[in-house]
Amino acid sequence: MINDFLDGEKTIGGMQFRPFTLGSKAACEQMGLTMFTTGKLCDNPGEAEQQLIAFAWIHVKPLGDVLKALRNGTAGDDARAFGFEIPISAVSEMIAEINRISDQAKANAVEVVDRPAHGKSDAPKNFVGQT
Repeated sequence: MINDFLDGEKTIGGMQFRPFTLGSKAACEQMGLTMFTTGKLCDNPGEAEQQLIAFAWIHVKPLGDVLKALRNGTAGDDARAFGFEIPISAVSEMIAEINRISDQAKANAVEVVDRPAHGKSDAPKNFVGQT
């Protein structure tokens, strides 16, 4: 049975994808994959395709290889090379799954706002009755 990609591994086009996690979202941030971090679509079809390939690379290749490439700055080149391994027949299924993930990422986005300039008394309280 194919598991939900957000909750477990999923096979798409014969490729085994790791689940989308906070760590993989951070990798997407590092690589500038805005389709997966902000939910904004790319105006340029070539850019969208490159982001799709990079996203697949992050989730299919061995985690140690991905982390090493992110650390040493070769992630973009490694992802582009991986694009030659992706069967064209897998693209539509990948896009459908990625659209779901993008919607989930937008729903779970954290917005950080500045604290009011007022005194400490306006600060929110901690849990369990602490002040």
